[in-house]
Amino acid sequence: MLPVLVESWTRIQATLRQRAGEAAYTAWLTDLVPVLMERGTVYLETGTRLAADRVRALWKPLLAEVLSAEIGTPLQVELQCREQGRSDQLEVSPQHPVVDDSNRTAYLVLKSLGAGRSLPGNAFLFHGLSGVGKTFLLRWWRGHCSEKPMWFELPGLLKAFQVVHQEHRVEQLRAELTEDRPLVIDEIHRIAGKPKLQQFVLTVLRARETLRCPTLMASRWHPKQIRDIDDSLATSLLAGFVAEIGRPGPLGRLRYLRALEGAPSRNGRAAAVETLAQQCDGTFPELRMAWARTRDGRLPPKYLELIDPARVFARLREATAQRFGVTTQDLLGKGQGRALSRARKVLAMLCLQQGLSGGEVGRFLGGRTRAAVSYMVRSLQEELAKSAELRQQIEGLL
Repeated sequence: MLPVLVESWTRIQATLRQRAGEAAYTAWLTDLVPVLMERGTVYLETGTRLAADRVRALWKPLLAEVLSAEIGTPLQVELQCREQGRSDQLEVSPQHPVVDDSNRTAYLVLKSLGAGRSLPGNAFLFHGLSGVGKTFLLRWWRGHCSEKPMWFELPGLLKAFQVVHQEHRVEQLRAELTEDRPLVIDEIHRIAGKPKLQQFVLTVLRARETLRCPTLMASRWHPKQIRDIDDSLATSLLAGFVAEIGRPGPLGRLRYLRALEGAPSRNGRAAAVETLAQQCDGTFPELRMAWARTRDGRLPPKYLELIDPARVFARLREATAQRFGVTTQDLLGKGQGRALSRARKVLAMLCLQQGLSGGEVGRFLGGRTRAAVSYMVRSLQEELAKSAELRQQIEGLL
């Protein structure tokens, strides 16, 4: 579709020059470049934000009319400013999410919370398919939050609840979760079919309604679509702010792929990247896989941390060593002191949460096996379920 769009764009230049006038065409329209066409919308880029705003205000109807007549179907036109600077320095990384129409609402809400702005209510639930960036956005928010949030993935919360329930210490966990601190519960949809945990979470959410700090949840499904869920809990989840995060849109895909590609996305592989952004209508992992296939295994030597496991490991290794007061060399060594062993377990768990495989973690941890990494993480999860102090100690490490 991109070659057809480029050919059509070339053919309409004389018409645009005539309809807009020579001066306006030269000043505002000659720099426009078509990059995508999807679902009846043509996406155009220009060099500056001023030019994009000017064309959007004055020439958007003309562009839509002329393109529609040329291609033979009604079309809409969207304008964007071409990213400034080198493409391999775009703000797309674990610290800078891709923002487009698919996730802008959630992003703006989280940005406002991170800046300390007050919003109506204090409960927020974001839902969407796996791979659209729900957890990614929440971790980005955590990095900008002035207060350390409590963070639970639903399986971890379940394990902690089972431990305190067996030891008759449920009130202790409830007190921890109802402190006036931000609380994040990821994968809340996995509460399906767990009636005791559902009742516990319901009491926590009701107690947090009057708190100053927010409660944020992420789910694969809308609350009404979560199976085997208590009606009162579903109502409570719906009582707050609920927003869907969808697959990245055309411009989001293009920006993400340009960042992955780096500098070649501006010249030698620009057409290939733009074509891939149009052809691959998927989640971020699917985009990464499709992009990697186009490279035939020859990935850039310094591509972004988004898919560079060594850089992810190095960042988490430094953070873990600093938090636990050990050296990075000791983390990779054979020492088995209690503090060192716990720090190593935490590092392994954080790496798996960031998408590294067990084999990669074992290799970076001094040649340990995948089974050893799995055992380390299971052991740590049992410790986390029993110890609120340990949970607090590792908060904010990602």
